[in-house]
Amino acid sequence: MFKFTRALWVFAALIALVAVIACAPAAQPTTAPPTAAAQPTTAPAQPTAVPPTAAPAPTQAPAAGGAKDTIVWVKDITDITTLDPAGTYEFSGWLAVHSIYDTLVVFEGADLTTLKPGLAEKWDIKDAGDHWELVFTLKDGVKFASGNPLTSADVVYSNVRAINLNQAPGFLWTDTGGLKADSITAPDAKTVVFNMPKTASPVEFLSVLTAAPLGIVDSVEVKKHEMTVDGKNDYGNGWLKDHSAGSGPYMLDHWTKDVEWLLKANPNAAVQPKSPQILVKNVQDPSVQQSLLEKGDADIAYDLTPEQIKALEGNKDITIRKEGNLNIFYMGMNVNVKPLDNPKVREAIRYAIDYDGIANDLLSGNAKVLQTIIPDGLAGANTDIIFKRDVEKAKALLKEAGVDGFEIDLMTYTGSNGIVQWSDLAAKLQADLAEIGVKVNVKQQPSAELLKVYRASEATIVVLAWGPDYPDPNTNATPFGDANVKSIAKRNNWLDQKAADMVAAAKLEADPAKRVAMYKEITDYIAHNGPYAVMFQPVTLIALRSNVQGFTWNPMLYSDLWTLSK
Repeated sequence: MFKFTRALWVFAALIALVAVIACAPAAQPTTAPPTAAAQPTTAPAQPTAVPPTAAPAPTQAPAAGGAKDTIVWVKDITDITTLDPAGTYEFSGWLAVHSIYDTLVVFEGADLTTLKPGLAEKWDIKDAGDHWELVFTLKDGVKFASGNPLTSADVVYSNVRAINLNQAPGFLWTDTGGLKADSITAPDAKTVVFNMPKTASPVEFLSVLTAAPLGIVDSVEVKKHEMTVDGKNDYGNGWLKDHSAGSGPYMLDHWTKDVEWLLKANPNAAVQPKSPQILVKNVQDPSVQQSLLEKGDADIAYDLTPEQIKALEGNKDITIRKEGNLNIFYMGMNVNVKPLDNPKVREAIRYAIDYDGIANDLLSGNAKVLQTIIPDGLAGANTDIIFKRDVEKAKALLKEAGVDGFEIDLMTYTGSNGIVQWSDLAAKLQADLAEIGVKVNVKQQPSAELLKVYRASEATIVVLAWGPDYPDPNTNATPFGDANVKSIAKRNNWLDQKAADMVAAAKLEADPAKRVAMYKEITDYIAHNGPYAVMFQPVTLIALRSNVQGFTWNPMLYSDLWTLSK
C-alpha cells in the first residue's frame, strides 16, 4: 500500500534528520556536486522578479553564503524528484512547495488540529443525499506570481490535473477523497464544489487539503506549457518540474538536482516573506553541515546527529530546536505465530518494556514515550501512559496464558534510524524481554529484504516506525486497525472486525468532537487487543544560527519559510 511507502520516506527524513527517519539508506557523505555542470550558488544576488514564464537560470554568487538577504539551509535534498506540487512526495520537495503554492485551507505552525482559511475564506460540508458536497468560497484579490487573478477555474484545474497525472500523491485525491476528474466543479468564479462519495470523509479530506501537493497552480500560466507525452496531455508536468506558478510567498528561481534550490520573493503574494531569498543547499555529510553552521556559512542545519547537537549546545552562536515529529516507533507481533496469538502474551510483552529507559537513556531524551497508534500532535491523539514497566505483572500474565518462557525472532533494520542504531534499540528490547523469560533472537536485515517478509505477513516480531501521509488520525487508525486495507494490521495477521468497524465509523463521523472521542476509544482498544507495542515518538533536531528569527515548524516535517529572517 502506498501509505507504507510514505512511511519509509518518513524514515528517510529522520535518517536525513540526524543520519532522520526513513527506509532509505543512510545518506552518504557528499560535499561536491555530482556533475561538473551543476554549480552551487554560494550567495544569491538581490532578488529580482523572475516571471514564471521564463526559465530561471541559476543565480550567480557575488557574496558569501549567509548574506543578510538570504537564509541558507543545509540538508540532504537528494530525495527530490520534481517540484511540481502534483508530483512531489518527498520531504525536501514539500519544504519548497509549501512556500510556493497556497492551499485552500491551512494549519498554522505546529497546530494540526485547527483549520484556518487559506485561499478559501470559508467552507461548508453539505449532505447531498447520496454524496457529500464540500463547498469552498475563494478569497478576493489573490494573484499568482504572473499577476493572473485566482479564480475557481484554477482550483478545478489544479485538482483535475493531479487526478489525471496520478503521480506519487495521487492517492490523496482518489483513495482518500474518493474523487474522480469530474468530481470537482465551479458554479461561479468564487465557488468550488468537491462532490465526494459517502464512503469518503469530508472532515478527513479537509486535513488532506492542507498538504503541499494540494497547492493551487496558475492554470492560465501552466496551460501555456502543456505538452503531449506518449499521446497524453502532461498538464505542464515537465515544465513545473523546475519552474513555478503559484500564489505563495516565494517563487522558484532554480532547482539544480542534488545541488540546491533557490526561492525568491513573489512580489504579488498576499503575504510578503521576511527574507528575500531562501537557498537550500545539498550537504549530505552532517560534519560538513556542522562546520558550515559554526562558521556562519549556513544559517540552518537539518541532518545533524544527536552527538553533534549535544556538542553544539554550549555554543552561544547556535540555537538548538527540538521540534514535533509525527513518527511512531512500534513493535509488531504476528498473531499467527504461537504464543503471540494469545492476547495475554502480547500484553505481557508490553508490560516488560522499559519505555522510560528507551526514551530518556537510550535515546538521550530525544523522544517521548507514546503507547498508542495516533501520535501527539494530531486530532484524536492519545498520550495516556497505559503501560508502566512491571516485570512481575508481565510474568503473571505469561503464567495466566499457560506460557513458561519462549524463544522468538525479532527483525529490524540494519544501520541507524537517525536517533539510535537499530541494533541498540533491538538489544535493549532483547534485554527487557529476557527478564520475563522470553529469549529474543535479533535478526537485522536491509530494509528491502525485511519489508518483503513483513509485507508477506511472514515476520514474527518486527521493530519499525510509521509516519502519517497527511495530518488526520485516520491515516494511522486505518492501517493499524483494519486488516482489510492490507497494511500494518494485515502484516501482523490481526483480523479484528470490531477494530475495523470502529475505525470505519470514526473516519466518517462528521462531528469533530465526537470523532476525537471515537479515536480515544479506538486507541485504547488497540493498545490492549492489537498486535503492537507502541514505544515512543521522536523529536526533530534542528540547529540554527542564533540570529535567525521567526523559525516555525510543522510536525509533518516542513517549515513556513516566509517567516524566517536574520
